[in-house]
Amino acid sequence: MAVIKNMNETSFIELLGYSFESDKIKSFTKEYKINGEIRIQKNAGGYIYQADTWKEGDTISLTFIGNKMYSHNYGTPINTLDNDSDELIVSEITVDNNFVKNKEKSPIELPFSLELGDSKDLIFNKLKKKPYEKSNSSYGYSWWFRFDNFRILTALNEKYELIWLRVMKLDKYEIEKENLKKELRQQNKNIKTENIVLLSNFKSKLPTIEWTKRKLEGDDIFTNESINIIEKLLIDYINQLIKLTSKKNATTIYNSVKKITTSINKANDKLQIIDTLEREEICDFINQIVRKTGLNIDSTIDLTEDWREW
Repeated sequence: MAVIKNMNETSFIELLGYSFESDKIKSFTKEYKINGEIRIQKNAGGYIYQADTWKEGDTISLTFIGNKMYSHNYGTPINTLDNDSDELIVSEITVDNNFVKNKEKSPIELPFSLELGDSKDLIFNKLKKKPYEKSNSSYGYSWWFRFDNFRILTALNEKYELIWLRVMKLDKYEIEKENLKKELRQQNKNIKTENIVLLSNFKSKLPTIEWTKRKLEGDDIFTNESINIIEKLLIDYINQLIKLTSKKNATTIYNSVKKITTSINKANDKLQIIDTLEREEICDFINQIVRKTGLNIDSTIDLTEDWREW
């Protein structure tokens, strides 16, 4: 299959948000002989939360979400034929030419002039940034790069060569978090030293107070030691936020969430004290106290989500 040339930098990324029924997607699926037998999964409410065209041997595959959930998670699609229906909207595109086996280039021009087989240094140079997240995988490594309204997953083999690629639409929640990070310096004026009293009052609102009550009522997930460990972490965090608030630095206040969350991760690895209810209580506590510094954060954002493992 010939490689399409002269595509612009973002190329097929621009297909994200288009309806499967659109002329643009129909033309794309015809050009690349993409499987028309779409697997559809619905939630309990009957709405499509995932659908895909993937079948064994496909070079290019599309992933969709139904219009109803797409609108809720991502905003208004670029186009729909019938906005009242739950038609499929493109949310992900994967290019996998089985490079590990055949060492052939992609049949379609990849975004940012990437090529299958590119080294990690070439990937950095072409994307003009470093990954915001890395992880090990069965094929080697997964590196994630985030842009204004989409992200790219680059799959690397053990030699750190690009072997396949996926582009994904950022949801409204992710975009809101990115906008928050970009505007943190402008929020220094929102940090109020008079709120230090409010922060100190949180020492009487610790979730561990409820845990102690539940322990006394017979909940054997807790021990005095485990409760005390988490309680000390939270009290130390309150004291840290008090110091940071006195300095009126919104960025350090925002960044402090990572430290407390990862500290609780480490403690819970040993204690195994945090279940669903405890998770909700800790998340609510951390999100509330950070907002009490004066930091203006959308109420839908869970600040701990990017780092917590409980």
